[in-house]
Amino acid sequence: MCFRPAGVEIDLNCPHCGKKLPVMGNTVLKKCPFCRSEFTDEDMANFNAQLGAPAAGAGAPGAPGAPAAPGAPAAPGAPGAPKAPGA
Repeated sequence: MCFRPAGVEIDLNCPHCGKKLPVMGNTVLKKCPFCRSEFTDEDMANFNAQLGAPAAGAGAPGAPGAPAAPGAPAAPGAPGAPKAPGA
C-alpha cells in the first residue's frame, strides 16, 4: 500500500531559470533538470529551509548510550556459626 500525504506541496523554483523544481520526499536535486545549472551550497540551504529540513551541519541526532554492563555476581556470604544441639 502506498501512503501519500494529502495536500503537501511546496513550490521550489530554480534560482537561475525560475522553473518549478520537482521535490520528492524532502529531496531536492543538486542540478536543475531544465537549465542544467548546479545549485550552490547557499541555494541548497535555502531549499532545505523552505522544506523544513535541518541544516547540513546539524546531522542526525545521536543514538542513546548503551546501558551499563551488568556486574559480576557477588560472592556468597559466610555461613553462620554452628549452633549447639537443642538450642
